[in-house]
Amino acid sequence: MSDIHFFHYKPGKTFMHILPSWIKIILMILLALSSFYIPLIPCFVLWIILILTAHFFLKFSIHEIIIDLKPCMVYFLMTYMASLILNITTFKTSKNTLNLSAILDISSPDSTYILLFMHLCLSIQITSIFYRTTSITQFYDGFSTIEKVITRKQKTPFSDILSLTLTFIPRISVFWNRIDSAWKARGGRDRITKVTVLTPVLFRVSMSEAYSKALARQNRTEYNFLTESEVYNICDAPHVENLMTK
Repeated sequence: MSDIHFFHYKPGKTFMHILPSWIKIILMILLALSSFYIPLIPCFVLWIILILTAHFFLKFSIHEIIIDLKPCMVYFLMTYMASLILNITTFKTSKNTLNLSAILDISSPDSTYILLFMHLCLSIQITSIFYRTTSITQFYDGFSTIEKVITRKQKTPFSDILSLTLTFIPRISVFWNRIDSAWKARGGRDRITKVTVLTPVLFRVSMSEAYSKALARQNRTEYNFLTESEVYNICDAPHVENLMTK
């Protein structure tokens, strides 16, 4: 199970895998945004339906679903603790008698937080289905198709940047798992110190990876300074900066 990471692509032949990537991108954006305007009960029902669909029809394992929903759990704990502290502070200032009813009122999460939590869960589940069924190549093809239709140009600079940015998101979880494994192998424990020590390391590794990816893409891109167009070759092209001397 250690090779399962957050929002990683899972090869398959389901209906979502074969759906054109530009359609999936449009659907994901529309559904993820609209999920924040759905009432609580319908939102919960849709969330359960998507989880069942992901498991039984898209072949997502339970572990994969839980991995992708981890940010929701962290968000819920943070908001619940904030709500709990606020309720305790309000109760102390009101000087009411502490009884079972008061304890239930203090410990019960606010309905606003529950609604936000469900909206986030539904949105992340929609995004998870998109990421798990869309490869890096499909990312680029989908965004470039949409950009070409909108701009009516063959150059797709916005798609290049956006596809690289979105495909980099799952890589962060891989970096964190590797750093976390190294931390535990050296006897580190799950404490606040772990976050303060590993976060700068994660940032440094992520920036190094982003820089390497940028150079790799640049080395595979030839820029025609006469026609101001980019030509992508299968093999490694000379560095773009070297082309300026030709």
